[in-house]
Amino acid sequence: MTTALLVMWLCFSITFLVSDIQSFIFDRRREKREQKKEQRDLEYHEERMKNLK
Repeated sequence: MTTALLVMWLCFSITFLVSDIQSFIFDRRREKREQKKEQRDLEYHEERMKNLK
């Protein structure tokens, strides 16, 4: 009985650990994409303002 509980606890722990690692990686990728998008938007805006003059 104790061994079964230990195995179940270990499985849940590994599942949560993998989930947290994936979330961390995806968040980092999303942040990088958003930063690049903001930079592109700023460059586009500056170019448009320059062309309007």
